[in-house]
Amino acid sequence: MASELVVAYNPMPAAERVAHYQGVLRSRLIWLGVGVVVLLGIWFWQRQVLTTVQTVLLFVLGLSFSGVWAIIAAVLYGKAKRQLAEVNRIEGSAMRIDGQGITVSDRLIAWPQVGKISTARGALGAGPVLTISDLSGSSQTVPLAHLDALPGTIDNAIRAFSGGRHWLDTSGLGN
Repeated sequence: MASELVVAYNPMPAAERVAHYQGVLRSRLIWLGVGVVVLLGIWFWQRQVLTTVQTVLLFVLGLSFSGVWAIIAAVLYGKAKRQLAEVNRIEGSAMRIDGQGITVSDRLIAWPQVGKISTARGALGAGPVLTISDLSGSSQTVPLAHLDALPGTIDNAIRAFSGGRHWLDTSGLGN
């Protein structure tokens, strides 16, 4: 058995999220543009019949759906870019699991001091997170998408190095 498990940061999932949301944003903006063209066509065709109030309602109702989706896509794209920048800025390993305990963010939590090791769903646009809490109540959190090891690998290392006293609780993911 190895003497430690070193889990490094992996920027690829974050880069994939940026590319995904960039495509979503582009698609939403294209559909917003199509909506503007269609509404302008309707307005030119019916401008003699439409009142000012009807024209404003036509454009507000016609563009609000696409506009809201474009705004949501822009927010998620910005969040994905910030997460990628965060992962690229971090140097060193994300966590180290060995016979002494778990080291996260250069802070060693010895096995007798580990309270709970769990996963939870992330916020809007973010993936699940891994949280290590100590007995004093403080905790360290790492996004699972930033790690180059799967939760099962991390769980096996935790069980092995802690002598079976601790494990990775994945019930927070809803699986």
